Amino acid sequence: MDNVGDLELLIRSHHPIVAIESQEEDRVRDLVREVAARVDLPLFEWTATGGLRRIGCSDPVYETAKPLAALRAIADMRTEALYLLQDLQKYFEDPTLLRALRDIGGSFARDRRTLILCAPEIPIPVDLHACTARITLALPDVTQLKQLTVRTLRDLGAPRRIRIDLTLPEIEQMVQQLRGLTLAEAQRVLMAAALDDLRLDRSDLRHILDRKKALIASDGVLDLCPQEATLQQVGGLDNLKSWLRTRGAAFSPEAKRYGLEPPRGLLLLGVQGCGKSLCAKAVASEWSLPLLRLDAGSLYDKFVGESERNLRKALQTAEAMAPCVLWIDEIEKGMPGRDAGSSDGGLARRMFGAFLSWMQERRQPVFVVATANDIEALPPELLRKGRFDEIFFVDLPGDAARRAIFAVHLSRRRQDPARFDLAALSAGADGFSGAE
Repeated sequence: MDNVGDLELLIRSHHPIVAIESQEEDRVRDLVREVAARVDLPLFEWTATGGLRRIGCSDPVYETAKPLAALRAIADMRTEALYLLQDLQKYFEDPTLLRALRDIGGSFARDRRTLILCAPEIPIPVDLHACTARITLALPDVTQLKQLTVRTLRDLGAPRRIRIDLTLPEIEQMVQQLRGLTLAEAQRVLMAAALDDLRLDRSDLRHILDRKKALIASDGVLDLCPQEATLQQVGGLDNLKSWLRTRGAAFSPEAKRYGLEPPRGLLLLGVQGCGKSLCAKAVASEWSLPLLRLDAGSLYDKFVGESERNLRKALQTAEAMAPCVLWIDEIEKGMPGRDAGSSDGGLARRMFGAFLSWMQERRQPVFVVATANDIEALPPELLRKGRFDEIFFVDLPGDAARRAIFAVHLSRRRQDPARFDLAALSAGADGFSGAE
């Protein structure tokens, strides 16, 4: 069910408090307005700077800038309505405010009044667990991004004298490149691409992709990688190449209509420097899918709650960009094994549990390619059948693989491999890793 349907169902079923986690206040406000119209209820909004006011009215309710005063005013109102409160979680340390919220939870459950909390992150206190439902606002889908793009292109047209020179397929490609961004970020990217030269054409597609890469990398957890490596650049590993070529078509619309489920992922184990990371990059190129790199080590943050938020946001971005390839390099650095200590208060275990749940329950076609050098450092739960479609061991290259590796690198240096004694080179490199 979509976010509108989720919120409408919660309101109609008399949930007294709903927490919506999102950085997009305007989008949450539009969502709540739409639901308020559907259920035919007035909407009030509270902020610490503007107090409590009814949407559509200019004057706020008298002396409601303080959160406790606003909650008391809301509790005294007998009119069935929706109440949208921004950033209220910053005042959860006040026990009187929590008591007021519990009182509201008890009284609102008997009629059509709902308190809606909105913030990027809302840690629900134990006192409110019983009366609070949670919604995490997903990143915009292709339909929403298309509506934003069409509206932005129209606004950039005649009034701003910006020339729009795009075909319908190029607009569709532009919309696809905006996946994984919030609506506000997508609009800023489009505006920047248009205003730098007062025109928007095919050349801006590359600029949009570059700006998107910078936005995704800003948190230091995800990177949008260019599709440079191909399977032709990988020497050896014929079984892996055959597996990938056989299953790439499972992401196509025809496969979806036929009822085929796309593959879920690969785990590449083996010796360092033997091509695991190169293979991960080549998967995205072979299947023509976006490649996201998740740095498992950078997930952890010194501030309480930030590590879990980093993981949730990274996985949410990957699902918004689906179908895509999510490459997790050296996964053992971010997932604790059997010998993981308790010095972090159980954070690593919680992160691992959240990641396993996502791998099992995800509905979007995100293909996970994980690489690892030390299998003993990996938790056994990660290796059971169902987490990954297959586990491949990448060993030191044999004679045929070494010849292929030499041929690839000679060709990249504009040399003809036929002019070299590849057999002698391969024999001399016996026991070397691919990188060596």
